[in-house]
Amino acid sequence: MVTLQQILQLREKIKNDPIFCSTEILKAKLWEKENEILLAVRDHQEVSVRSCHASGKTYTAAQIIHWWLLGHEDSIVITTAPTFRQVKEILWREIKSAALGKNIYPKNAVLDTQIDLSDKWFALGLSTDRPDQFQGFHSANLLVVVDEASGVTQDIFQAIDGLSPRRILMIGNPLQNTGRFADSFKNARVHKIAISAFDTPNVKEGRLVIPGLITQADVDRMVAYYGADSDVYRVRVLGEFPKADTDAFIGVDEIAKAMERDVAVLSQWQKKMGVDPARFGDDRTVIVVRQMEKVIRKEIFSGLDTMQISGYVLRIAQEEKVNDFNTNVDVIGIGAGVVDRLKEQGWKVNAVNVAEKAEDYEHYANSRAELYGRVKDWLKTASLSKSEDWYELANMKYKFTSNGQLLLESKEDMKKRGLSSPDVADALMLTFADQRRIFAPVATEAMKPYYPELGI
Repeated sequence: MVTLQQILQLREKIKNDPIFCSTEILKAKLWEKENEILLAVRDHQEVSVRSCHASGKTYTAAQIIHWWLLGHEDSIVITTAPTFRQVKEILWREIKSAALGKNIYPKNAVLDTQIDLSDKWFALGLSTDRPDQFQGFHSANLLVVVDEASGVTQDIFQAIDGLSPRRILMIGNPLQNTGRFADSFKNARVHKIAISAFDTPNVKEGRLVIPGLITQADVDRMVAYYGADSDVYRVRVLGEFPKADTDAFIGVDEIAKAMERDVAVLSQWQKKMGVDPARFGDDRTVIVVRQMEKVIRKEIFSGLDTMQISGYVLRIAQEEKVNDFNTNVDVIGIGAGVVDRLKEQGWKVNAVNVAEKAEDYEHYANSRAELYGRVKDWLKTASLSKSEDWYELANMKYKFTSNGQLLLESKEDMKKRGLSSPDVADALMLTFADQRRIFAPVATEAMKPYYPELGI
């Protein structure tokens, strides 16, 4: 094991060779693109890395932070991300893990979001809710690391610029076409690195080379669920920015932000359950429970009949203490049988027909478009669990009718594009159905949509 004294003697070697620091001091196993990032930060003042999902980018950022501290005396590292939860639970978890058992710092120097070597020599994790937190950090050896940089606001970048850092590393999934991160890939001054899933060892070699990195199975699942022409595939697999002319109703960045956001739930808030039933076939039965700003439960089932679906709905509703008339079931198709069975059991269920006329019919072509409009607004402050399933929300295209009403792509048209049915997205959407208009007579299998001319 390398001691702290040996590290001090090796400082010049560490400073000039970040790969040596990672492999010999931190005992890390790096792949080609990770080495490229380390050398880029050594050689360039500003580096931007856009990456696919699970490429090891945050792991690499942690390596760079240790290299900077160990190789530069009286150095400061400031780290940030869109939320403090990301700072603490993702980036700093990697930072602490990389240092664990290495004897590279004095005892008790490594804290939750801080490495404290002296008043002039430290690393610190900051949240992005207050730009003034970034004031007052000045050093000839200042490094700023911005993780998931696509979600960091312009005022935070302005505060970072005010520090005149010697190095800036921006790293993350390319979730949106606007903002400092996106602009950096058009800036000649910035050194740019792109990482596609097809660059990674697991996908290139067709086997598990490095646990935790994206695999070919992950890529195949993305294609099956979202399509190779979708923005989800572009961002999560190719590491490319969304299409500038995208016609997706909900953007991948809105979904990603909701998955990173955590909100408090008050016990007095009512719970709403959405049930999207499916019988056998490829579609899934999905049950979602939402409590105001937060999804608190998501269950997915396959190959169930109406009796089994009804049983699960009842059990989950009772476990979650969902109040009367807050169980919303898609009544079109197999849902009619589920609603009948639940009512037979004495459950006060709401039968939802999303093909009906919207309440706000001036702006929405049908109830489905209107309810997804509520989902889109809700996502601005909402909290979703970390699950790839939520990216179904980004699959639906939209257009406007001749009357100026918003119309979403139908499930049938999505399937024609080779996409799976958006069962998880629909279950969430159903939690926004309004009780006063959805408690209706049970529909039949042959129920006709409100706007048959729209094909939905």
